[in-house]
Amino acid sequence: MDAERTPARKGRHILLSEWVVVAFFLVLVVATSLQVLFRYVLNFSISWTDELSRYCLVWIVFGGMVVAHVRGTHATVDLLLDRYRGRVRLVAMTVIDVAIALLFVVLLWGGIQLMELTTGQSTSALDLPKGAVYAALPFGALLMLIEIALRIFRRFTGREANA
Repeated sequence: MDAERTPARKGRHILLSEWVVVAFFLVLVVATSLQVLFRYVLNFSISWTDELSRYCLVWIVFGGMVVAHVRGTHATVDLLLDRYRGRVRLVAMTVIDVAIALLFVVLLWGGIQLMELTTGQSTSALDLPKGAVYAALPFGALLMLIEIALRIFRRFTGREANA
């Protein structure tokens, strides 16, 4: 659909998303490796690694969706979109982006509501605030909204390579 962006044009929101994904992935790898080592080598199970790995995966998904969107690696069906050129293609791509933005507005609002609903609750093994876990949803939704707004702006100012 859209051409890959060069690193020079990468916004701060994308860099933030990439760093979040890398950091949580490293924690996920370490926690899972520790669990395997302790369970199968030392015959002792660590209770908190499963929960930590699960929550890291949640943050990886919601942070990584922004990176995947920017790189154009989400699954797309652009059979009809590829047939359009010029102004029709510009309008079609903008309608798609607005529909995606509406979805992420709902996810942002729902994520904030979920965080408020779980205020005061904590996770069972790590005793982390559940709001910190659920913050991944509004975090990812907000970054997606920023990227979509920038994409629409670039499209209409002629700064997008494949408008």
